[in-house]
Amino acid sequence: MGLALLCALAPAQAQLLQPLAATQTQDILKPFAAVGNVLTHGDSNITLDTAGGRTVGILAEAALDNSEDVARAILAAWGSPESNLAGLVKTFNDPKFQATARAGFVELTDDAGTELIAVKLVGKDTASRWSVYVALNIQPDSNFPATKNVLGKAGAPNVLRVFSDFQCPYCKQLWDTAMTDWKAKPAEYRVLHYQFPLSFHKNAFAAAEASECAGAQGKFGAYADVLFARYSDWTPQTAAAVSTSFIAYAKTAGLNPTAFKTCLTNHASQNSVNVQLAAGEVVNIQGTPTVFLNGVKLSDYTDAAEIAAVQAITQAKPSASTVIGQRLQSFR
Repeated sequence: MGLALLCALAPAQAQLLQPLAATQTQDILKPFAAVGNVLTHGDSNITLDTAGGRTVGILAEAALDNSEDVARAILAAWGSPESNLAGLVKTFNDPKFQATARAGFVELTDDAGTELIAVKLVGKDTASRWSVYVALNIQPDSNFPATKNVLGKAGAPNVLRVFSDFQCPYCKQLWDTAMTDWKAKPAEYRVLHYQFPLSFHKNAFAAAEASECAGAQGKFGAYADVLFARYSDWTPQTAAAVSTSFIAYAKTAGLNPTAFKTCLTNHASQNSVNVQLAAGEVVNIQGTPTVFLNGVKLSDYTDAAEIAAVQAITQAKPSASTVIGQRLQSFR
Protein backbone atom coordinates (compact mmCIF):
# COMPACT_ATOMS: atom_id res chain seq x y z
CA MET A 1 0.00 0.00 0.00
CA GLY A 2 3.02 2.30 0.01
CA LEU A 3 3.11 2.31 3.81
CA ALA A 4 6.60 0.81 4.09
CA LEU A 5 8.13 4.26 3.90
CA LEU A 6 5.66 5.65 6.41
CA CYS A 7 6.53 2.96 8.93
CA ALA A 8 10.27 3.59 8.66
CA LEU A 9 10.25 7.32 9.23
CA ALA A 10 10.23 7.65 12.99
CA PRO A 11 9.85 5.84 16.29
CA ALA A 12 6.29 5.42 17.52
CA GLN A 13 4.93 7.76 20.17
CA ALA A 14 7.64 10.35 19.47
CA GLN A 15 5.09 13.17 19.76
CA LEU A 16 1.80 11.53 20.53
CA LEU A 17 1.29 11.55 24.30
CA GLN A 18 3.00 14.95 24.48
CA PRO A 19 1.28 18.06 25.89
CA LEU A 20 -0.73 19.98 23.28
CA ALA A 21 1.70 22.92 23.23
CA ALA A 22 4.66 20.64 22.52
CA THR A 23 2.90 19.28 19.46
CA GLN A 24 1.85 22.70 18.18
CA THR A 25 5.30 24.26 18.37
CA GLN A 26 7.24 21.70 16.33
CA ASP A 27 9.36 23.17 13.53
CA ILE A 28 7.66 20.91 10.99
CA LEU A 29 4.38 22.79 11.64
CA LYS A 30 5.79 26.33 11.26
CA PRO A 31 3.76 27.02 8.07
CA PHE A 32 0.56 26.58 10.11
CA ALA A 33 -1.23 29.09 12.32
CA ALA A 34 -2.66 27.67 15.54
CA VAL A 35 -5.97 28.59 17.15
CA GLY A 36 -6.68 26.24 20.02
CA ASN A 37 -6.25 22.69 18.82
CA VAL A 38 -6.73 23.55 15.13
CA LEU A 39 -3.87 24.60 12.84
CA THR A 40 -4.48 26.11 9.40
CA HIS A 41 -2.40 26.75 6.30
CA GLY A 42 -4.44 28.02 3.35
CA ASP A 43 -7.31 25.60 2.99
CA SER A 44 -5.46 22.85 4.87
CA ASN A 45 -6.44 22.00 8.44
CA ILE A 46 -4.73 20.00 11.13
CA THR A 47 -6.81 19.06 14.16
CA LEU A 48 -5.06 17.87 17.29
CA ASP A 49 -7.21 15.42 19.23
CA THR A 50 -6.46 15.54 22.92
CA ALA A 51 -7.32 13.75 26.15
CA GLY A 52 -6.06 14.81 29.52
CA GLY A 53 -4.30 17.77 27.91
CA ARG A 54 -2.13 15.55 25.70
CA THR A 55 -2.14 14.84 21.99
CA VAL A 56 -3.54 11.39 21.18
CA GLY A 57 -4.32 11.82 17.48
CA ILE A 58 -3.58 14.19 14.60
CA LEU A 59 -6.06 14.68 11.73
CA ALA A 60 -4.92 16.35 8.51
CA GLU A 61 -7.31 17.55 5.79
CA ALA A 62 -5.95 19.05 2.59
CA ALA A 63 -6.45 19.28 -1.15
CA LEU A 64 -5.15 16.47 -3.34
CA ASP A 65 -2.37 18.69 -4.73
CA ASN A 66 -1.29 19.78 -1.25
CA SER A 67 0.04 16.52 0.10
CA GLU A 68 2.91 18.41 1.73
CA ASP A 69 0.60 19.71 4.44
CA VAL A 70 -0.63 16.16 5.08
CA ALA A 71 2.94 14.92 5.23
CA ARG A 72 3.85 17.63 7.75
CA ALA A 73 1.01 16.49 10.01
CA ILE A 74 2.21 12.89 9.89
CA LEU A 75 5.80 13.87 10.63
CA ALA A 76 4.54 16.00 13.52
CA ALA A 77 2.80 12.95 14.97
CA TRP A 78 6.06 11.02 14.82
CA GLY A 79 8.43 13.86 15.76
CA SER A 80 10.20 13.20 12.47
CA PRO A 81 12.62 15.71 10.85
CA GLU A 82 11.82 17.79 7.80
CA SER A 83 14.42 15.80 5.86
CA ASN A 84 11.78 13.05 5.57
CA LEU A 85 9.23 15.40 4.01
CA ALA A 86 10.11 14.92 0.33
CA GLY A 87 9.93 11.13 0.50
CA LEU A 88 6.59 11.19 2.23
CA VAL A 89 5.14 13.68 -0.26
CA LYS A 90 6.33 11.39 -3.07
CA THR A 91 4.37 8.51 -1.51
CA PHE A 92 1.16 10.55 -1.33
CA ASN A 93 1.60 11.73 -4.93
CA ASP A 94 1.97 8.17 -6.21
CA PRO A 95 -1.13 7.28 -8.31
CA LYS A 96 -1.12 3.72 -6.98
CA PHE A 97 -1.16 4.97 -3.40
CA GLN A 98 -3.95 7.40 -4.28
CA ALA A 99 -5.99 4.58 -5.80
CA THR A 100 -5.68 2.62 -2.57
CA ALA A 101 -6.61 5.72 -0.57
CA ARG A 102 -9.83 6.10 -2.55
CA ALA A 103 -11.13 2.98 -0.81
CA GLY A 104 -9.81 4.18 2.53
CA PHE A 105 -7.80 2.10 4.97
CA VAL A 106 -6.68 1.89 8.58
CA GLU A 107 -3.29 0.27 9.22
CA LEU A 108 -0.73 -0.09 11.98
CA THR A 109 2.30 2.08 11.34
CA ASP A 110 4.87 0.13 13.34
CA ASP A 111 5.63 -3.50 14.05
CA ALA A 112 5.00 -3.00 17.75
CA GLY A 113 1.44 -1.90 17.01
CA THR A 114 1.63 1.25 19.12
CA GLU A 115 0.18 3.60 16.50
CA LEU A 116 -2.16 3.50 13.55
CA ILE A 117 -2.79 5.59 10.46
CA ALA A 118 -6.09 6.05 8.65
CA VAL A 119 -6.09 7.40 5.11
CA LYS A 120 -8.98 8.41 2.88
CA LEU A 121 -9.14 10.35 -0.37
CA VAL A 122 -12.59 11.77 -1.09
CA GLY A 123 -14.11 13.82 -3.90
CA LYS A 124 -13.49 13.80 -7.63
CA ASP A 125 -10.59 14.93 -9.80
CA THR A 126 -9.07 18.25 -8.72
CA ALA A 127 -11.70 18.65 -5.99
CA SER A 128 -10.39 15.57 -4.18
CA ARG A 129 -9.21 16.04 -0.61
CA TRP A 130 -7.03 14.07 1.75
CA SER A 131 -8.20 13.00 5.17
CA VAL A 132 -5.39 11.40 7.15
CA TYR A 133 -5.34 10.51 10.83
CA VAL A 134 -2.45 9.27 12.98
CA ALA A 135 -3.32 8.10 16.49
CA LEU A 136 -2.31 5.93 19.39
CA ASN A 137 -3.44 2.34 19.05
CA ILE A 138 -5.24 1.62 22.32
CA GLN A 139 -6.10 -2.05 22.76
CA PRO A 140 -9.67 -2.80 23.93
CA ASP A 141 -10.23 -5.22 26.80
CA SER A 142 -11.75 -7.65 24.33
CA ASN A 143 -8.31 -8.28 22.77
CA PHE A 144 -7.11 -9.91 25.99
CA PRO A 145 -8.36 -13.34 27.13
CA ALA A 146 -9.75 -14.00 30.58
CA THR A 147 -7.13 -15.02 33.12
CA LYS A 148 -7.07 -16.14 36.74
CA ASN A 149 -3.56 -14.73 37.08
CA VAL A 150 -4.65 -11.46 38.64
CA LEU A 151 -3.13 -9.34 41.40
CA GLY A 152 -4.77 -6.25 42.86
CA LYS A 153 -8.36 -5.21 43.37
CA ALA A 154 -11.17 -5.05 40.83
CA GLY A 155 -11.95 -1.42 40.11
CA ALA A 156 -8.36 -0.23 40.49
CA PRO A 157 -7.89 2.74 38.10
CA ASN A 158 -4.66 1.39 36.61
CA VAL A 159 -5.00 -1.93 34.80
CA LEU A 160 -1.63 -3.41 33.89
CA ARG A 161 -1.49 -6.34 31.48
CA VAL A 162 1.91 -8.01 31.51
CA PHE A 163 3.02 -10.50 28.86
CA SER A 164 5.85 -12.47 30.43
CA ASP A 165 8.14 -15.48 30.12
CA PHE A 166 9.32 -17.08 33.37
CA GLN A 167 12.71 -17.96 31.84
CA CYS A 168 13.28 -14.39 30.61
CA PRO A 169 15.79 -12.56 32.86
CA TYR A 170 14.14 -9.21 32.08
CA CYS A 171 10.80 -10.62 33.25
CA LYS A 172 12.43 -11.65 36.52
CA GLN A 173 13.76 -8.11 36.80
CA LEU A 174 10.27 -6.70 36.34
CA TRP A 175 8.85 -9.11 38.93
CA ASP A 176 11.55 -8.21 41.45
CA THR A 177 11.24 -4.44 40.97
CA ALA A 178 8.13 -2.84 39.42
CA MET A 179 5.87 -5.74 40.34
CA THR A 180 6.85 -5.33 43.98
CA ASP A 181 5.62 -1.75 43.85
CA TRP A 182 2.41 -2.64 42.01
CA LYS A 183 1.56 -5.47 44.42
CA ALA A 184 2.03 -3.10 47.36
CA LYS A 185 -0.77 -0.86 46.01
CA PRO A 186 -3.66 -3.24 45.20
CA ALA A 187 -6.28 -0.46 45.23
CA GLU A 188 -4.26 1.51 42.69
CA TYR A 189 -2.90 -1.20 40.39
CA ARG A 190 -4.60 -4.32 39.09
CA VAL A 191 -2.11 -6.57 37.31
CA LEU A 192 -3.14 -9.28 34.87
CA HIS A 193 -0.39 -11.70 33.88
CA TYR A 194 -0.35 -13.33 30.44
CA GLN A 195 1.85 -16.20 29.37
CA PHE A 196 4.18 -15.57 26.46
CA PRO A 197 6.90 -18.25 26.70
CA LEU A 198 9.54 -17.71 24.04
CA SER A 199 10.44 -20.70 21.89
CA PHE A 200 14.18 -20.44 22.54
CA HIS A 201 13.70 -20.77 26.32
CA LYS A 202 13.56 -24.55 26.75
CA ASN A 203 11.67 -24.60 30.08
CA ALA A 204 9.52 -21.51 29.61
CA PHE A 205 6.41 -23.25 28.30
CA ALA A 206 6.50 -25.81 31.12
CA ALA A 207 6.87 -22.99 33.65
CA ALA A 208 3.88 -21.23 32.10
CA GLU A 209 1.83 -24.42 32.41
CA ALA A 210 2.90 -24.83 36.04
CA SER A 211 1.93 -21.25 36.94
CA GLU A 212 -1.45 -21.75 35.25
CA CYS A 213 -2.00 -24.86 37.39
CA ALA A 214 -1.22 -22.70 40.42
CA GLY A 215 -3.61 -20.05 39.14
CA ALA A 216 -6.36 -22.68 38.98
CA GLN A 217 -5.98 -22.95 42.77
CA GLY A 218 -5.94 -19.17 43.20
CA LYS A 219 -2.22 -19.16 43.98
CA PHE A 220 -0.65 -17.72 40.84
CA GLY A 221 1.15 -14.89 42.65
CA ALA A 222 2.63 -17.14 45.32
CA TYR A 223 3.81 -19.67 42.75
CA ALA A 224 5.28 -17.00 40.47
CA ASP A 225 7.21 -15.67 43.47
CA VAL A 226 8.78 -19.11 43.92
CA LEU A 227 9.55 -19.55 40.21
CA PHE A 228 11.42 -16.28 40.04
CA ALA A 229 13.13 -16.81 43.41
CA ARG A 230 14.41 -20.23 42.23
CA TYR A 231 15.16 -18.96 38.71
CA SER A 232 18.80 -20.06 38.74
CA ASP A 233 17.87 -23.56 39.89
CA TRP A 234 15.27 -24.68 37.35
CA THR A 235 16.14 -22.75 34.17
CA PRO A 236 19.12 -24.98 33.21
CA GLN A 237 17.42 -28.27 34.11
CA THR A 238 16.29 -31.03 31.78
CA ALA A 239 12.60 -31.47 31.07
CA ALA A 240 12.31 -34.38 33.50
CA ALA A 241 14.17 -32.57 36.27
CA VAL A 242 12.27 -29.33 35.85
CA SER A 243 8.93 -31.13 36.19
CA THR A 244 10.10 -32.55 39.51
CA SER A 245 11.18 -29.09 40.63
CA PHE A 246 7.87 -27.52 39.68
CA ILE A 247 5.96 -30.14 41.66
CA ALA A 248 8.19 -29.50 44.68
CA TYR A 249 7.58 -25.75 44.40
CA ALA A 250 3.82 -26.32 44.69
CA LYS A 251 4.17 -27.19 48.37
CA THR A 252 6.38 -24.15 48.98
CA ALA A 253 3.71 -21.92 47.42
CA GLY A 254 0.97 -23.39 49.61
CA LEU A 255 -0.79 -25.39 46.87
CA ASN A 256 -2.56 -28.72 47.05
CA PRO A 257 0.37 -30.78 45.71
CA THR A 258 -1.74 -33.69 44.49
CA ALA A 259 -4.08 -31.51 42.44
CA PHE A 260 -1.14 -29.52 41.13
CA LYS A 261 0.76 -32.65 40.03
CA THR A 262 -2.31 -33.97 38.22
CA CYS A 263 -2.80 -30.66 36.43
CA LEU A 264 0.84 -30.45 35.41
CA THR A 265 1.36 -34.04 34.29
CA ASN A 266 -1.91 -34.06 32.33
CA HIS A 267 -1.03 -30.72 30.67
CA ALA A 268 -4.43 -29.45 31.74
CA SER A 269 -3.33 -25.82 31.30
CA GLN A 270 -1.64 -26.23 27.91
CA ASN A 271 -4.59 -24.84 25.99
CA SER A 272 -4.77 -21.79 28.26
CA VAL A 273 -1.11 -21.00 27.58
CA ASN A 274 -1.67 -21.34 23.83
CA VAL A 275 -4.68 -19.01 23.99
CA GLN A 276 -2.56 -16.39 25.73
CA LEU A 277 0.24 -16.81 23.21
CA ALA A 278 -2.25 -16.24 20.39
CA ALA A 279 -3.59 -13.15 22.13
CA GLY A 280 -0.05 -11.82 22.34
CA GLU A 281 0.28 -12.13 18.59
CA VAL A 282 -2.94 -10.15 18.13
CA VAL A 283 -1.59 -7.25 20.21
CA ASN A 284 1.82 -7.36 18.51
CA ILE A 285 3.98 -8.71 21.31
CA GLN A 286 7.57 -8.80 20.06
CA GLY A 287 9.40 -9.69 23.24
CA THR A 288 9.07 -10.02 26.97
CA PRO A 289 8.21 -8.42 29.20
CA THR A 290 5.63 -6.26 27.43
CA VAL A 291 3.35 -4.13 29.56
CA PHE A 292 0.07 -2.44 28.68
CA LEU A 293 -1.37 0.24 30.94
CA ASN A 294 -5.10 0.76 30.40
CA GLY A 295 -4.70 -0.60 26.87
CA VAL A 296 -1.65 1.48 25.91
CA LYS A 297 1.58 -0.42 25.24
CA LEU A 298 4.35 1.14 27.33
CA SER A 299 7.71 1.72 25.72
CA ASP A 300 9.32 1.68 29.19
CA TYR A 301 7.36 0.43 32.20
CA THR A 302 9.90 2.14 34.52
CA ASP A 303 9.37 5.60 32.99
CA ALA A 304 7.28 7.58 35.49
CA ALA A 305 6.63 10.35 32.96
CA GLU A 306 5.25 7.93 30.37
CA ILE A 307 3.08 6.23 32.98
CA ALA A 308 1.72 9.60 34.12
CA ALA A 309 0.93 10.55 30.51
CA VAL A 310 -0.91 7.28 29.87
CA GLN A 311 -2.86 7.66 33.10
CA ALA A 312 -3.85 11.19 32.07
CA ILE A 313 -5.20 10.21 28.65
CA THR A 314 -6.93 6.99 29.71
CA GLN A 315 -8.58 8.38 32.84
CA ALA A 316 -9.73 11.62 31.17
CA LYS A 317 -13.39 12.26 30.38
CA PRO A 318 -13.78 11.49 27.52
CA SER A 319 -10.89 9.05 27.42
CA ALA A 320 -8.38 8.79 24.60
CA SER A 321 -9.94 5.56 23.32
CA THR A 322 -13.32 7.30 23.04
CA VAL A 323 -11.86 10.32 21.24
CA ILE A 324 -9.87 8.18 18.81
CA GLY A 325 -12.72 5.73 18.25
CA GLN A 326 -15.12 8.49 17.32
CA ARG A 327 -12.63 9.98 14.87
CA LEU A 328 -11.96 6.63 13.21
CA GLN A 329 -15.64 6.04 12.45
CA SER A 330 -15.38 8.20 9.33
CA PHE A 331 -12.58 5.99 7.98
CA ARG A 332 -14.15 2.57 8.46
